[in-house]
Amino acid sequence: MKKKSFLSNAWGQRALILAVLMIIMLIGNRSFFTLGNLRTILMSIAIYGIMSCGMLLAMLTGGIDLAMGSTAALTSVVCLWWYNGHGMNNGAFFVGLLLAVAVAVCVGTLHGICDAYLRLPSFVVTLATSNLLYGLASAILKGSFIHFTSTEGFFYKIANSKLFNIPMPIIIFVVVAIVVGLILSFTVFGRRVYAVGANRVAAEVVGINSKLFRVGCYIICSLTACIGGIVLTSMNFVTSATTAQGYESMVMLALVVGGADIMGGYGDIGGAVFGALLAGLVSNMIVMLNIDTNYSQAVQGVIIVLAVAFNVYNNRKAAGLISPRTRKIRKAVSEK
Repeated sequence: MKKKSFLSNAWGQRALILAVLMIIMLIGNRSFFTLGNLRTILMSIAIYGIMSCGMLLAMLTGGIDLAMGSTAALTSVVCLWWYNGHGMNNGAFFVGLLLAVAVAVCVGTLHGICDAYLRLPSFVVTLATSNLLYGLASAILKGSFIHFTSTEGFFYKIANSKLFNIPMPIIIFVVVAIVVGLILSFTVFGRRVYAVGANRVAAEVVGINSKLFRVGCYIICSLTACIGGIVLTSMNFVTSATTAQGYESMVMLALVVGGADIMGGYGDIGGAVFGALLAGLVSNMIVMLNIDTNYSQAVQGVIIVLAVAFNVYNNRKAAGLISPRTRKIRKAVSEK
């Protein structure tokens, strides 16, 4: 039996990509490898890394959530609005957090119902609700923004404290990734999410309520957006109607680069984490190599297109639809 090459494995391919990037940075700017810069990269990917974990669940069922940035904005506005207006103490923070979680659950439920029960395209629905949520956040703030100045209590510590000398945003990202990974790998819920994404009709035939699972995945997706928004607010000491705007594109970049199939049924938490890391590395490289930041979105777009094309090719090859040996045999037969 012929052994598979190292690069035929997904992690082998990912290792090659990282090696190429490391070589480029070693030639271009060696200060990239300083501990301070690596810490900056990890801090920058923590927010959309958290969001990527939730979006992965929605994508596995064949859906998509383009309202993650606006969900993060609205929930952070609600939380900080209550916190500032009720004494800026731990009690006010936890009430504000509960309100933010309730908003996230409502948003996720709305998306899930529209997708699963009303059969509306998730792309269109979440794009529309994104504008709605940004509008609600702006209405609450009346076009302004909210600062928080207290350096005491849980709200401040979320992003400005350390555990084992590791910044809390990174810890939160790791915890969320581990929890989602365990859910997908070792629970009935996780296995059924993959089944629903792979073939909804077959899943329903064997008794899986695909609609309910899709709603649940959207709720988890919105909850991770809520977590990301609150961590980002704690990190920046401010929230506004445009908090986390554009983060959904980074989340999409992380997932498609990590190998998730936009049609559903394929992807894993390891790929999502790798994709978030790679997206952070690319963004940091643009800065470190003194490339005009105006090109950053163009670079992200190119990477997304290449990643999707690469994933489609790999999936078709794994399904036996692309086989060099078969093509050679067919060519030889046709020549005869």
